[in-house]
Amino acid sequence: MRKFTIFMSATLTATVPAIAQDAAPAPAAPAAAPLSASEQADVDRGGVIFGSFSQAVRSDQISDQEKNALFGCMYDNSVKSISEKTGEVLAANPQIDATKPENIFNVAAVVCGARKAQSAEDAAPATPAPEAATPESR
Repeated sequence: MRKFTIFMSATLTATVPAIAQDAAPAPAAPAAAPLSASEQADVDRGGVIFGSFSQAVRSDQISDQEKNALFGCMYDNSVKSISEKTGEVLAANPQIDATKPENIFNVAAVVCGARKAQSAEDAAPATPAPEAATPESR
């Protein structure tokens, strides 16, 4: 029985390369059509969103509630849909610089419901600058 097993494995080893050479090569995949400018912008924005969301969920500066919302948004939605909605918001608000990754992250977080939208008045820093000591305040 052992000689038979060795004979069969030797026979298969010799015939498999011959069979593989006779097989027709796989057809080449058709070249993908080039992306339009808006599609390329969505892809680029999606990369920023994916990268910033993944950094945010590892950050100690983001609350657990916001991390869960960001992760849930990425889980339930495609990066493409998040990027498209973020692009719509950025296009509707030209005062937001759409080239800055932090702005893309903030808008995407609002789109996902992880953060609340800020109005112009709310955009002030959360901690006010210290007031100068005046003689009246002493």
